[in-house]
Amino acid sequence: MSPLTLGARQLGPGQPCVVAAHVGHAEGRVDDALRLIEAAFQAGADAIVFSVFRADELVVRRHPERRELEALELSDRDWRQVLEAARGSGLAVVAEVRDRPSLELALAAGVAALQSHAGDVDHPELLRALASSGRPFLLAAGGAGLPALREALAGAAEPVALLVGPAEAPAPVEELRLGEISVLRELLRVSVGLLDPTDGGSAFALLAPALAAALGAELVEKRLVLDRSRKGRDAAAALAPEELYRSVELLRQAERARGDAAGGRGPGEPARGRSIVAAALIGRGEVLTLERLRFKRVDERLGRGLRPSEAQRVIGRRAVRPIQADEAIREDMLE
Repeated sequence: MSPLTLGARQLGPGQPCVVAAHVGHAEGRVDDALRLIEAAFQAGADAIVFSVFRADELVVRRHPERRELEALELSDRDWRQVLEAARGSGLAVVAEVRDRPSLELALAAGVAALQSHAGDVDHPELLRALASSGRPFLLAAGGAGLPALREALAGAAEPVALLVGPAEAPAPVEELRLGEISVLRELLRVSVGLLDPTDGGSAFALLAPALAAALGAELVEKRLVLDRSRKGRDAAAALAPEELYRSVELLRQAERARGDAAGGRGPGEPARGRSIVAAALIGRGEVLTLERLRFKRVDERLGRGLRPSEAQRVIGRRAVRPIQADEAIREDMLE
Protein backbone atom coordinates (compact mmCIF):
# COMPACT_ATOMS: atom_id res chain seq x y z
CA MET A 1 0.00 0.00 0.00
CA SER A 2 1.02 3.64 -0.40
CA PRO A 3 2.98 5.22 2.48
CA LEU A 4 0.84 6.99 5.04
CA THR A 5 1.59 10.66 5.70
CA LEU A 6 0.62 12.56 8.84
CA GLY A 7 1.01 16.26 8.17
CA ALA A 8 4.67 16.70 7.22
CA ARG A 9 5.71 13.24 8.42
CA GLN A 10 5.70 10.02 6.46
CA LEU A 11 5.52 6.57 8.00
CA GLY A 12 7.85 4.00 6.58
CA PRO A 13 11.20 2.22 6.79
CA GLY A 14 14.10 4.61 7.31
CA GLN A 15 11.82 7.39 8.58
CA PRO A 16 11.92 8.61 12.19
CA CYS A 17 9.16 7.15 14.34
CA VAL A 18 6.16 9.47 14.53
CA VAL A 19 5.13 10.34 18.09
CA ALA A 20 1.45 11.12 18.67
CA ALA A 21 0.03 12.53 21.90
CA HIS A 22 -3.41 11.00 22.46
CA VAL A 23 -5.36 13.61 24.44
CA GLY A 24 -8.78 12.08 23.86
CA HIS A 25 -11.67 14.31 24.90
CA ALA A 26 -9.55 16.45 27.29
CA GLU A 27 -12.02 15.61 30.08
CA GLY A 28 -14.66 17.68 28.28
CA ARG A 29 -12.84 20.98 28.90
CA VAL A 30 -12.02 23.28 25.98
CA ASP A 31 -9.39 25.17 27.98
CA ASP A 32 -7.66 21.90 28.83
CA ALA A 33 -7.75 20.83 25.18
CA LEU A 34 -6.05 24.07 24.13
CA ARG A 35 -3.40 23.67 26.85
CA LEU A 36 -2.80 20.06 25.79
CA ILE A 37 -2.09 21.19 22.23
CA GLU A 38 0.74 23.40 23.46
CA ALA A 39 1.93 20.72 25.91
CA ALA A 40 2.12 18.11 23.13
CA PHE A 41 4.10 20.47 20.91
CA GLN A 42 6.53 21.39 23.70
CA ALA A 43 7.03 17.72 24.58
CA GLY A 44 8.26 16.99 21.07
CA ALA A 45 5.22 15.17 19.69
CA ASP A 46 4.66 15.14 15.93
CA ALA A 47 0.88 14.63 16.05
CA ILE A 48 -2.07 15.01 18.39
CA VAL A 49 -5.08 12.69 18.60
CA PHE A 50 -8.54 13.77 19.78
CA SER A 51 -11.41 11.41 20.54
CA VAL A 52 -14.55 12.82 18.90
CA PHE A 53 -17.84 11.17 19.83
CA ARG A 54 -21.52 11.67 20.53
CA ALA A 55 -22.78 9.95 23.67
CA ASP A 56 -26.19 9.19 22.17
CA GLU A 57 -24.48 7.45 19.24
CA LEU A 58 -22.15 5.47 21.50
CA VAL A 59 -24.28 4.10 24.37
CA VAL A 60 -27.93 3.47 25.12
CA ARG A 61 -29.82 5.88 27.36
CA ARG A 62 -29.69 3.65 30.43
CA HIS A 63 -26.05 2.71 30.08
CA PRO A 64 -24.19 3.17 33.41
CA GLU A 65 -21.60 5.43 31.72
CA ARG A 66 -24.12 7.59 29.85
CA ARG A 67 -24.00 10.59 32.20
CA GLU A 68 -20.22 10.48 32.44
CA LEU A 69 -19.86 10.42 28.67
CA GLU A 70 -22.33 13.26 28.25
CA ALA A 71 -20.26 15.34 30.68
CA LEU A 72 -17.12 14.65 28.62
CA GLU A 73 -18.75 15.41 25.26
CA LEU A 74 -17.74 18.65 23.55
CA SER A 75 -20.19 20.51 21.35
CA ASP A 76 -19.66 20.90 17.61
CA ARG A 77 -18.74 24.54 18.18
CA ASP A 78 -16.19 23.59 20.84
CA TRP A 79 -14.67 20.92 18.61
CA ARG A 80 -14.32 23.35 15.72
CA GLN A 81 -12.45 25.76 18.01
CA VAL A 82 -10.15 23.04 19.34
CA LEU A 83 -9.41 21.42 15.98
CA GLU A 84 -8.75 24.78 14.33
CA ALA A 85 -6.27 25.65 17.09
CA ALA A 86 -4.61 22.26 16.73
CA ARG A 87 -4.24 22.67 12.96
CA GLY A 88 -2.35 25.91 13.51
CA SER A 89 0.00 24.41 16.08
CA GLY A 90 2.41 22.63 13.76
CA LEU A 91 1.12 19.22 14.89
CA ALA A 92 -0.62 16.76 12.58
CA VAL A 93 -4.22 16.52 13.81
CA VAL A 94 -5.82 13.07 14.04
CA ALA A 95 -9.46 12.47 14.97
CA GLU A 96 -10.36 9.19 16.66
CA VAL A 97 -13.94 8.99 15.44
CA ARG A 98 -16.67 6.91 17.10
CA ASP A 99 -19.73 7.69 14.96
CA ARG A 100 -20.97 9.14 11.67
CA PRO A 101 -21.83 12.67 12.92
CA SER A 102 -18.36 12.93 14.46
CA LEU A 103 -16.82 11.79 11.17
CA GLU A 104 -18.60 14.57 9.31
CA LEU A 105 -17.44 17.12 11.89
CA ALA A 106 -13.82 15.93 11.69
CA LEU A 107 -13.76 16.05 7.91
CA ALA A 108 -15.26 19.54 7.86
CA ALA A 109 -12.60 20.65 10.36
CA GLY A 110 -9.84 19.52 8.00
CA VAL A 111 -8.08 16.95 10.20
CA ALA A 112 -4.96 15.35 8.73
CA ALA A 113 -6.04 11.76 9.43
CA LEU A 114 -8.72 9.59 10.98
CA GLN A 115 -8.38 6.82 13.53
CA SER A 116 -10.71 4.09 14.72
CA HIS A 117 -11.11 3.08 18.35
CA ALA A 118 -9.87 -0.36 19.41
CA GLY A 119 -13.41 -1.19 20.55
CA ASP A 120 -14.75 -0.67 17.02
CA VAL A 121 -12.60 -3.22 15.20
CA ASP A 122 -15.75 -5.35 14.73
CA HIS A 123 -17.86 -2.39 13.49
CA PRO A 124 -17.41 -2.82 9.72
CA GLU A 125 -19.85 -0.08 8.71
CA LEU A 126 -17.93 2.56 10.65
CA LEU A 127 -14.55 1.22 9.53
CA ARG A 128 -15.64 1.40 5.88
CA ALA A 129 -16.73 4.99 6.35
CA LEU A 130 -13.40 5.93 7.90
CA ALA A 131 -11.39 4.01 5.31
CA SER A 132 -13.22 5.60 2.37
CA SER A 133 -13.10 9.19 3.65
CA GLY A 134 -10.14 10.22 1.52
CA ARG A 135 -7.98 10.84 4.59
CA PRO A 136 -5.14 8.67 5.89
CA PHE A 137 -6.61 6.03 8.21
CA LEU A 138 -5.16 4.51 11.39
CA LEU A 139 -6.86 1.23 12.29
CA ALA A 140 -6.65 0.46 16.03
CA ALA A 141 -6.43 -3.31 16.36
CA GLY A 142 -7.05 -3.84 20.06
CA GLY A 143 -6.95 -7.58 20.71
CA ALA A 144 -8.18 -8.59 17.26
CA GLY A 145 -6.61 -11.66 15.66
CA LEU A 146 -5.03 -11.86 12.24
CA PRO A 147 -8.21 -12.95 10.36
CA ALA A 148 -10.18 -10.01 11.80
CA LEU A 149 -7.39 -7.59 10.91
CA ARG A 150 -7.20 -8.90 7.34
CA GLU A 151 -10.95 -8.42 7.00
CA ALA A 152 -10.85 -4.90 8.48
CA LEU A 153 -7.99 -3.88 6.17
CA ALA A 154 -9.50 -5.48 3.08
CA GLY A 155 -11.98 -2.67 2.56
CA ALA A 156 -9.58 0.13 3.43
CA ALA A 157 -8.63 2.65 0.80
CA GLU A 158 -4.99 3.60 0.68
CA PRO A 159 -3.17 4.83 2.67
CA VAL A 160 -3.76 2.92 5.92
CA ALA A 161 -1.69 1.96 8.96
CA LEU A 162 -2.30 -0.48 11.80
CA LEU A 163 -2.09 0.46 15.49
CA VAL A 164 -1.52 -2.49 17.81
CA GLY A 165 -1.82 -2.54 21.58
CA PRO A 166 -4.31 -3.80 24.19
CA ALA A 167 -7.77 -2.27 24.13
CA GLU A 168 -8.06 -1.93 27.92
CA ALA A 169 -6.05 0.63 29.88
CA PRO A 170 -3.94 0.50 31.90
CA ALA A 171 -2.62 -2.77 30.52
CA PRO A 172 0.03 -5.17 31.89
CA VAL A 173 3.33 -4.85 30.05
CA GLU A 174 3.21 -8.46 28.84
CA GLU A 175 0.12 -7.61 26.78
CA LEU A 176 2.05 -5.16 24.58
CA ARG A 177 3.57 -8.01 22.51
CA LEU A 178 6.07 -5.65 20.89
CA GLY A 179 7.72 -8.51 19.03
CA GLU A 180 4.63 -8.79 16.80
CA ILE A 181 5.09 -5.32 15.28
CA SER A 182 7.57 -6.33 12.59
CA VAL A 183 5.75 -9.62 11.99
CA LEU A 184 2.43 -7.86 11.31
CA ARG A 185 4.12 -5.34 9.02
CA GLU A 186 5.47 -8.17 6.87
CA LEU A 187 2.27 -10.22 6.92
CA LEU A 188 -0.16 -7.37 6.23
CA ARG A 189 2.13 -5.09 4.20
CA VAL A 190 1.13 -1.95 6.07
CA SER A 191 2.85 0.47 8.42
CA VAL A 192 2.46 -0.67 12.03
CA GLY A 193 2.52 1.47 15.16
CA LEU A 194 1.82 1.08 18.87
CA LEU A 195 -0.97 2.61 20.91
CA ASP A 196 0.62 2.23 24.35
CA PRO A 197 -1.86 1.80 27.24
CA THR A 198 0.60 0.82 29.98
CA ASP A 199 0.36 2.32 33.47
CA GLY A 200 1.45 5.96 33.22
CA GLY A 201 2.76 5.88 36.78
CA SER A 202 5.33 3.19 36.05
CA ALA A 203 8.91 3.76 34.91
CA PHE A 204 8.23 1.41 32.01
CA ALA A 205 5.68 3.87 30.58
CA LEU A 206 8.56 6.22 29.71
CA LEU A 207 10.56 3.43 28.09
CA ALA A 208 7.84 1.57 26.15
CA PRO A 209 7.71 3.98 23.17
CA ALA A 210 11.51 3.77 22.77
CA LEU A 211 11.39 -0.03 22.84
CA ALA A 212 8.57 -0.05 20.30
CA ALA A 213 10.53 2.23 17.95
CA ALA A 214 13.64 0.08 18.32
CA LEU A 215 11.55 -2.99 17.39
CA GLY A 216 10.15 -1.42 14.25
CA ALA A 217 7.11 0.67 15.25
CA GLU A 218 6.66 3.48 12.74
CA LEU A 219 4.28 5.41 15.01
CA VAL A 220 3.77 5.46 18.77
CA GLU A 221 0.73 6.94 20.50
CA LYS A 222 0.79 7.72 24.20
CA ARG A 223 -2.02 9.26 26.23
CA LEU A 224 -1.30 12.76 27.55
CA VAL A 225 -3.04 14.58 30.41
CA LEU A 226 -2.18 17.86 32.07
CA ASP A 227 -2.18 16.41 35.57
CA ARG A 228 -2.30 12.71 36.44
CA SER A 229 -3.40 13.52 40.00
CA ARG A 230 -6.83 14.57 38.72
CA LYS A 231 -7.67 10.88 38.27
CA GLY A 232 -9.68 11.51 35.14
CA ARG A 233 -10.96 8.81 32.79
CA ASP A 234 -7.68 8.59 30.85
CA ALA A 235 -5.19 9.42 33.61
CA ALA A 236 -4.23 5.88 34.62
CA ALA A 237 -2.56 5.09 31.28
CA ALA A 238 -1.37 8.63 30.53
CA LEU A 239 1.77 10.68 30.94
CA ALA A 240 2.02 14.25 32.20
CA PRO A 241 3.67 16.77 29.81
CA GLU A 242 7.11 16.60 31.44
CA GLU A 243 6.93 12.78 31.37
CA LEU A 244 6.02 12.73 27.69
CA TYR A 245 9.00 15.01 27.01
CA ARG A 246 11.32 12.52 28.71
CA SER A 247 9.72 9.61 26.86
CA VAL A 248 10.20 11.31 23.48
CA GLU A 249 13.83 11.99 24.35
CA LEU A 250 14.34 8.30 25.14
CA LEU A 251 12.71 7.32 21.85
CA ARG A 252 14.94 9.66 19.82
CA GLN A 253 18.00 8.35 21.67
CA ALA A 254 16.93 4.79 20.82
CA GLU A 255 16.71 5.77 17.15
CA ARG A 256 20.19 7.29 17.24
CA ALA A 257 21.52 4.17 18.95
CA ARG A 258 19.90 2.01 16.27
CA GLY A 259 21.72 4.07 13.67
CA ASP A 260 19.21 4.11 10.82
CA ALA A 261 16.88 7.04 11.57
CA ALA A 262 16.23 9.25 8.56
CA GLY A 263 17.71 12.70 8.30
CA GLY A 264 21.23 13.87 8.80
CA ARG A 265 23.35 16.25 6.77
CA GLY A 266 24.18 15.93 3.14
CA PRO A 267 27.73 16.27 1.80
CA GLY A 268 29.16 19.69 2.55
CA GLU A 269 26.03 20.90 4.38
CA PRO A 270 26.91 22.99 7.44
CA ALA A 271 25.85 21.63 10.82
CA ARG A 272 23.17 23.41 12.87
CA GLY A 273 22.38 25.88 10.08
CA ARG A 274 19.01 27.60 9.75
CA SER A 275 16.20 26.65 7.40
CA ILE A 276 13.29 28.53 5.87
CA VAL A 277 10.16 27.66 7.88
CA ALA A 278 6.54 28.80 7.86
CA ALA A 279 5.74 31.57 10.34
CA ALA A 280 2.18 30.24 10.67
CA LEU A 281 -0.07 27.78 8.86
CA ILE A 282 0.11 28.37 5.09
CA GLY A 283 -2.86 26.96 3.24
CA ARG A 284 -2.72 25.08 -0.04
CA GLY A 285 -2.62 27.53 -2.95
CA GLU A 286 -1.57 30.49 -0.81
CA VAL A 287 1.31 32.70 -1.97
CA LEU A 288 4.43 32.72 0.18
CA THR A 289 5.69 36.18 1.07
CA LEU A 290 8.66 37.24 3.15
CA GLU A 291 6.31 38.07 6.03
CA ARG A 292 5.08 34.47 6.06
CA LEU A 293 8.59 33.05 6.41
CA ARG A 294 10.93 32.63 9.34
CA PHE A 295 14.54 31.44 9.47
CA LYS A 296 15.20 28.94 12.25
CA ARG A 297 17.20 25.85 13.11
CA VAL A 298 15.15 22.67 12.75
CA ASP A 299 15.42 19.05 13.82
CA GLU A 300 17.92 17.85 11.22
CA ARG A 301 16.74 14.26 11.54
CA LEU A 302 13.61 15.34 9.68
CA GLY A 303 15.54 17.13 6.92
CA ARG A 304 16.78 20.69 6.65
CA GLY A 305 14.65 22.05 3.82
CA LEU A 306 15.69 25.17 1.91
CA ARG A 307 18.33 27.48 3.37
CA PRO A 308 17.82 31.20 4.14
CA SER A 309 20.08 32.03 1.18
CA GLU A 310 17.46 30.43 -1.08
CA ALA A 311 14.56 32.63 0.09
CA GLN A 312 14.17 34.24 -3.33
CA ARG A 313 13.34 30.81 -4.74
CA VAL A 314 10.41 30.65 -2.31
CA ILE A 315 8.91 34.15 -2.28
CA GLY A 316 6.04 34.57 -4.73
CA ARG A 317 5.35 30.86 -5.20
CA ARG A 318 2.24 29.01 -4.07
CA ALA A 319 2.03 26.10 -1.64
CA VAL A 320 0.91 22.83 -3.21
CA ARG A 321 -0.21 21.53 0.19
CA PRO A 322 -0.76 23.01 3.67
CA ILE A 323 2.53 23.91 5.37
CA GLN A 324 2.40 23.82 9.16
CA ALA A 325 3.84 26.48 11.46
CA ASP A 326 7.59 25.91 11.98
CA GLU A 327 7.68 23.27 9.23
CA ALA A 328 10.82 23.41 7.09
CA ILE A 329 9.94 24.42 3.51
CA ARG A 330 11.18 22.16 0.72
CA GLU A 331 11.11 22.51 -3.04
CA ASP A 332 8.42 19.82 -3.43
CA MET A 333 5.99 21.89 -1.32
CA LEU A 334 5.90 24.70 -3.91
CA GLU A 335 4.38 25.15 -7.34
